[in-house]
Amino acid sequence: MNLKKHFKEVMEIKTSPHSIATGFALGTLIAILPTFGLGILIGLLIIWIFKRISKISMLVAFAIWNPLVLAILYPLEYSVGNFFMPTLPITKFKIQILNQLFIYTARFLLGSLVLSITASILSYILVLLLVKKYQKQKLKSLTTELKEAKKVLKI
Repeated sequence: MNLKKHFKEVMEIKTSPHSIATGFALGTLIAILPTFGLGILIGLLIIWIFKRISKISMLVAFAIWNPLVLAILYPLEYSVGNFFMPTLPITKFKIQILNQLFIYTARFLLGSLVLSITASILSYILVLLLVKKYQKQKLKSLTTELKEAKKVLKI
């Protein structure tokens, strides 16, 4: 996976920087949340409902936040959840494994929520700034090329 190639694809989309950044941030949010295999379907539903969101940038976010990357994040998500819930009240189930499952799941889901929201906000800001900078440089380059072409053609 070439991360630089994916970001270049996103920056060359012909929509507004806000649309690109929003699509990427929503893709990040959905990809990091534990959606149990339904992330792509949720993303497609959001794209279908909100027409102005950049489809390509959302799909690129899904490609970047692939299952291999997410598997590395899972222990961090649990640790974040554990930080916020160190003394989670124990719910007593008659089956002991359900007690442990409840404790681990609650911490994991809270950590996932905190990390996905944080990553989404940061990715929105980062992608917005990068796309604006890229488009500004591209415009400057095109303006320079146009001036040079005018000189050559003596217009």
